Amino acid sequence: MKALNTKTWIRRLPKFVLALVFSSLLLPQPCWATPPPTFLTLPVSQSVPLNGTVSFSTTVSSSTTPSYQWYKNGSPITLAILSSYTINNAQTNDQANYTVKVTNLGGSVTSTNAALTVLGPPEITAQPVSQTVTPGQSFSFSVAANGTAPLSYQWSIKGTRLSGATSSTLTINSVRTSDAGSYTVVVTNSAGAVTSAVATLTVIVPPAIVTPPQSQTVVAGQSATFSVAASGTGPLLYQWCFSGTPLAGATNSTLQLTNVRAANAGSYMVVVTNTWGFATNASALLTTTNPSIVLSSDAGAGMGMTPAGFSFQFSVPPGATYVVFASSDLINWAPIATNVTASGSVVFTDTNAANYGQRIYRLMLP
Repeated sequence: MKALNTKTWIRRLPKFVLALVFSSLLLPQPCWATPPPTFLTLPVSQSVPLNGTVSFSTTVSSSTTPSYQWYKNGSPITLAILSSYTINNAQTNDQANYTVKVTNLGGSVTSTNAALTVLGPPEITAQPVSQTVTPGQSFSFSVAANGTAPLSYQWSIKGTRLSGATSSTLTINSVRTSDAGSYTVVVTNSAGAVTSAVATLTVIVPPAIVTPPQSQTVVAGQSATFSVAASGTGPLLYQWCFSGTPLAGATNSTLQLTNVRAANAGSYMVVVTNTWGFATNASALLTTTNPSIVLSSDAGAGMGMTPAGFSFQFSVPPGATYVVFASSDLINWAPIATNVTASGSVVFTDTNAANYGQRIYRLMLP
């Protein structure tokens, strides 16, 4: 049999078969013939301050119009269907890995992860606490803070930075009084800084006698003063004692004794106290002596009998109380005047002397 060539074979096909062949040639190419999209630029990882704005974007090559879907940690983001995705007012819960899936008639491709870091400024969650110590003790201040790592710390005393004090805990061994003061710490990261509340370190110093009271001798009738100088953390309290017995109301750094008598002579001591201890001094002795009294009626003009009366002069210690007695018979004595000397020399006039044939005078210091 003679072979048929192609043209002859086609002419002999039924018309409906020919129609199917030609219509198939006019149909679009099948979807498997369209290549999937190709990324030209990928979304990149970024950092943004808290409450800031950040955008992720991509560009692709695609033979047909592509569609986009953005994902957060693998979950699709509602309405995030553009080639870029923007976050306004970024919060810490926006911190995640973001990807985008691009699709066309030929298929889909998914980007690599783009990490978003939300830079939260430091926030102090536990403030340093004030403390009270004694010299030689150790102490520590500490602070707790949240925020984007890494966090850095800087401690200060009275506004002056402390060298090397750059951790969340500040420790000082063997405290000195110069360490007392107000402490703060500044916590810093890439998003900002925050300063802690003030923590006060109080160094309690027990009392110590700096200048003890001094022993002294005074003339009976005069005043005596004892004083003490003490150091230590205030308030300092004082209690003076006489021969080991506390003196009522003697609670100042100075003890004033007026019109001293022989009964006041003896040992005086002061006890100084504060919250953390007490200090006493060695005894200071008070010695009293009898005053030297001199009476005279011929010490100068105006002495003796005058129209005003009988005048005479005497000397006693300044500030002493004196009593003048008079008698006509050396047996019966009567006080005729009581006074306090402003100076050591006193001129006294008995205005009633002319009423007596004779009168004898004597002076007494109580």
